Amino acid sequence: MIQTNKIVLIFGKICSGKSTYADALCYVTKAKRITVSDIVKRVSGKASRSELQKTAHMDKEICVELVAEINKYDKVVIDGIRQYSIVLELAAEFGQDALDLIWLEVADDVRRYRFHDRAISKDDITFEEADTRDEKLGLKELQDKLKDSYIVINN
Repeated sequence: MIQTNKIVLIFGKICSGKSTYADALCYVTKAKRITVSDIVKRVSGKASRSELQKTAHMDKEICVELVAEINKYDKVVIDGIRQYSIVLELAAEFGQDALDLIWLEVADDVRRYRFHDRAISKDDITFEEADTRDEKLGLKELQDKLKDSYIVINN
């Protein structure tokens, strides 16, 4: 059986397969999956993806809710963190050793295909807007600052 720490954080650009990977990891490890977008929607009251890009200033509120959710379970897999500040808060709350960090790497053309394949049901913005939104929310900073701490999986 795969052993994981209390908290597994799965990162990646839009359509890198975070949710699919998180579901599979939860199945194998018997962990609870927490989706950050669900937490953000609950905290902000916003529902659409374009509205969610306006919530970067709410990191503290999001983190408080995330910590409360994590504390309900023995083991969790968290899908969709975009801000380095939230990772720092989780490390301060639970200790760096409690965190496993996984970066999913996927070719841009594959991500674009996946985005367009799901666009009708899930997205109200273009692929380029979604990709840029991740940068605005801090995904590049997160990737750069944590590069020596995470496992890269080509998905």
